[in-house]
Amino acid sequence: MEVRSAVPWRADGGATTGPQMTAGMVPVERTELVTQDMEAIAALVSKLYVEHRAQFRCDDPDQVDASVRSVTVNGLKTGLIRCAGVDYVAQASPPADLTAAVALRGWGTVTAGQERTDFAPGDALMYPVGRSCAVELRGAEMTAFQVPWAAVGALAEEHFGLPAADLRFEAMSPVSAGRGSRWSATAAFICRELVSSGTAQVSLLIVQEMTRLAAAALLETFPNTTMTAGYVPRRDQVPLAAVRRAAAYIDAHAQHPITLDEIAAAAGVAGRALQYAFRRYYEMTPTGYLREARLERADRELRDADPAGSVTVTDVARAWGWANPSQFTAAYRQRFGRLPSQTLHT
Repeated sequence: MEVRSAVPWRADGGATTGPQMTAGMVPVERTELVTQDMEAIAALVSKLYVEHRAQFRCDDPDQVDASVRSVTVNGLKTGLIRCAGVDYVAQASPPADLTAAVALRGWGTVTAGQERTDFAPGDALMYPVGRSCAVELRGAEMTAFQVPWAAVGALAEEHFGLPAADLRFEAMSPVSAGRGSRWSATAAFICRELVSSGTAQVSLLIVQEMTRLAAAALLETFPNTTMTAGYVPRRDQVPLAAVRRAAAYIDAHAQHPITLDEIAAAAGVAGRALQYAFRRYYEMTPTGYLREARLERADRELRDADPAGSVTVTDVARAWGWANPSQFTAAYRQRFGRLPSQTLHT
């Protein structure tokens, strides 16, 4: 059995001080376990993701191939869980945060009350919110995800005007196969960036964007009250001067990982009221304005770079919060009508 936990890790199990953190970066906490001891796997999954009591069935214990590779960074958690050569049957408690998965291999069933979800390779599912469930996995390998409730609730308020307290997820299966596929692609991308890359630290800007990306994918994939509630946000009166203070704060701090609450505090108004006022005056949300401000800074950096130097589009994209260069390219092209590589090399 091999256990690795909390980057940096040392082969003798001792603690290390780790590499010096770069400004604007946050540490990636990494836990790895490779073993044929399924009790150890169950204990680790209970600690990291969902508390549960498990039983196991296997024809040949020597054929068991089990592992957990998990990463936590700034509240966002993702990992690869493999239980090949064994049937895994569990009674699970409700997870603390929103927990979803993508089946990579094997088959399984999750049952909560009268709701049952069967899944096969490629399928996405969300563990029931606020309910215990029975889980059966057969030779399964999965990508697991946990996204903080606070991040998903804040996004529901920002984009749909639904108070975070009123957000409810209502089913375990995606609303459509297409939405499930998009969630699977999002999960694979974030898992690849954090788990498979082996990185020890990551930009806080990128972590914020990854968390928002995962939260948005959950909201569009799994049935929830943003899809059904006819909520109309209260039209609190926010003076234009307060909106301008918020915009000035965003412009002055675009290079930092600022939040909606910080922007609203700088403007002296409530966050929900500021969101409505921004839509009224700028036809976008405060975070949309922040994204535009970062695109402007990225454009300036590309223009100022030496075309023959070492700066790349990927470097600039990551510096301004885009982990995926293709997404940056799409956003840049939509905003400026040209490719960032064209700007860099002219």
